[in-house]
Amino acid sequence: MKPLQTIAGAALLALAASAAQAQTAPAPADGGQPRAAAPADRGPGRRPPLTAADREAFTDARIAGIQAGLKLTPEQRNLWSPVEAALRAQAAARAERMAAREADRTAERPDLMQRLDQRAARVKERAEGLQGLASAMRPFWASLDEAQKRRLPLLLRTARVAGEGRHAHGRHHHGRHGIDGGRRPL
Repeated sequence: MKPLQTIAGAALLALAASAAQAQTAPAPADGGQPRAAAPADRGPGRRPPLTAADREAFTDARIAGIQAGLKLTPEQRNLWSPVEAALRAQAAARAERMAAREADRTAERPDLMQRLDQRAARVKERAEGLQGLASAMRPFWASLDEAQKRRLPLLLRTARVAGEGRHAHGRHHHGRHGIDGGRRPL
């Protein structure tokens, strides 16, 4: 088995073991303190929130999966580092947005102008992140053969590293209930 596939397989096994452990014992929060049990109003079938270590492990596994799926040549591996850095930056930015969104739920609701300003800032940040990914991806993309070019969008979509603003089922945040699923309509 190739080393990259071995690493990807090991990462996925570690994630499965981590998920099984998380279901039996409370996982420590970022500060190492035990996390309180999930509130009863979470409902049946709801998973506990991911820790920073969980998110990092999933990012590692997704990136390893992309590399394994592309079967990179040694020359392409040299061009991969900036792409990986951009993907990791996007994952970190997404984690920050999720933390900010959680903090916003406990804060006083902003007025219309504040919400417009916040949305404009989020759109600008996402655009800058995508521009960084596009810049990093350009030389790497040029080095790919046709089969790799066909697989890369599918691998990125499956990994959900570049899929900003989507739910797990592919729906956008603003469905029939307005922006953010009806929680905070414009």
